[in-house]
Amino acid sequence: NNMDKPVNKTAVVVEITSDVVCPWCWIGKKRLDLAIERLKDDFTFHILWKPFLLIPNVPDEGILLKDYVLKRFGKSAAEKFSSESSPLHQNAAEVGIIFNNSRLVLPTKKAHMLLDHASKHGKQHELHDAMFRAYYGDARKINDDTVLVEIAASVGLDPEGARQALHSSEAEEEYEKGIAWAQSEAITGVPHFEIYLKDKPGPHQELSGAQPVDTFVAVIKRLKASSRI
Repeated sequence: NNMDKPVNKTAVVVEITSDVVCPWCWIGKKRLDLAIERLKDDFTFHILWKPFLLIPNVPDEGILLKDYVLKRFGKSAAEKFSSESSPLHQNAAEVGIIFNNSRLVLPTKKAHMLLDHASKHGKQHELHDAMFRAYYGDARKINDDTVLVEIAASVGLDPEGARQALHSSEAEEEYEKGIAWAQSEAITGVPHFEIYLKDKPGPHQELSGAQPVDTFVAVIKRLKASSRI
């Protein structure tokens, strides 16, 4: 009876460098989750999110998204950006994402500090999803302590611990280290994925951008195949 045989699953690490205010990062996460769903019978996944500062010097009160896009990319880009037929919106719709365009561009340091805290409690991947939903779906202020603590509690993190993490010098230091690491690795665009086998020496595959589901699947299968050689 094959049912009783323990399945020897291959452990895969996926390190994702990302920022909460990067819409393609949410699309990339959704596609990775679909790939994981397809591969879960043969693989286990260890996912680590690393911080990236996509838009420096954002004031605490935020900038209206349409004002930011207009100022940074110009009028035609701003019109295209909010259009449902833009590549961003079409790619998002394919994985069930609808963007709330009334959101603000906000500083993300506190969100990253909370994500670091969540990683110590095995809740980082879940928290990132909840943050993306709160920010892109509900246009919530993901730099506000109360909002962040509420999102943390929604994935089962202790609210008091979450609140402390937002003002912890240790979490702040981890954040600064993470940002410096991304710069030292010359990561200039996000999402950036680094995928490798957990307990075996072998290649690290780096991917830049929100890859198609099939690409994630192929890369992960190839890493496993190359480990047998």
